[in-house]
Amino acid sequence: MRKNLIFSCAMVLLATLFIAVMPTEAEGAVYEDTVRLHILANSDSREDQAIKLAVRDAVLSEYGSMLAEFDCAASAEAELMGMTDEISDFCRGVVQDMGYEHDVSVTVGKEWYETREYDDFSLPAGVYTSLQIFIGEGSGQNWWCVMFPPMCVDIATENAPADTAVQKYTDEELVLISGGGYKAKFKILELISSAFS
Repeated sequence: MRKNLIFSCAMVLLATLFIAVMPTEAEGAVYEDTVRLHILANSDSREDQAIKLAVRDAVLSEYGSMLAEFDCAASAEAELMGMTDEISDFCRGVVQDMGYEHDVSVTVGKEWYETREYDDFSLPAGVYTSLQIFIGEGSGQNWWCVMFPPMCVDIATENAPADTAVQKYTDEELVLISGGGYKAKFKILELISSAFS
């Protein structure tokens, strides 16, 4: 009898936790309305990390502002998917201009991200569409940001500051990413997902 009671209590607790961390409608929309940028450096050497940052600045300057013209992430994603060869060539040119011969490959696909805190907002852990740029072996420290809405473009250019980019999100999404009491939930999502990965 006692075992049944303990089991029942455990199941209720698990169900409560599961419901608590299930994505809300706003969270689900944030995943669909965001395209991340993920640059993987060749290695952790000072030179390769400098290359990573140079590629970051060049990509954001060349392509970041262009994405601001789109109304939705699906359109931005479709545009990027059609440009992977062009972006690869562009990044390869940046690397070569710095005197290195690392190959560069570019893909657009789904990728898991942990909860990420930026200056004024947080994004929940989950699967997002990513523009992934692999430099050489792609085994060095990475760099991430939000490419659509173009919230990190101002790192490389003054043409599209991040505070105007957030206007692409709905009011519900803005409440979610600007804090809104969700940070504890984000942490629970991370802990549960790491336990099963």
